[in-house]
Amino acid sequence: MKVQCFALFALVGGLATTGCDRKTVVIEVAPATPIADPVAKTKTLETSRLGGAVDAYERHPGAENHAAVKLALADLEGEIAELEVLVAKLTGGEREEAAVKLRNLQTYRAAELARFTEAQAKAPLAAPASSDGRTGADKVEDTARRVGNSVEDAARKAGDAIKDATR
Repeated sequence: MKVQCFALFALVGGLATTGCDRKTVVIEVAPATPIADPVAKTKTLETSRLGGAVDAYERHPGAENHAAVKLALADLEGEIAELEVLVAKLTGGEREEAAVKLRNLQTYRAAELARFTEAQAKAPLAAPASSDGRTGADKVEDTARRVGNSVEDAARKAGDAIKDATR
């Protein structure tokens, strides 16, 4: 019995010491190279507006510049949609020309969207809205009062409509 216990202890002790020999492996990763600002291969009014809007947002991230970027993206989306229609309708060389322009604008949109997303991640959090001095309970009470008034107005209008319909 003593021999078996000693063998078991020696085996466990051996496993315990081999388990402690951990090696730390360090993998070095090259730092990310900065990405140059996207350049549109096809210059349009929409690409110029989008590039300028993203530039402005990078310099001064705020609600106004954020909205300007969203508007410029929507304008470019409209141009892309028009080109998609042309590519579907046209044939031959005209179709190929429209397809090239479409691919260029889609590539530019993706690059600017990535740049905008990166700028949003770097932007400081927006300052909290100014406090109006009311407590949370006061705000809830005011909201409930406004909702109640809206419901009363709707009920009154519905009643008036029923009276008018029965006359």
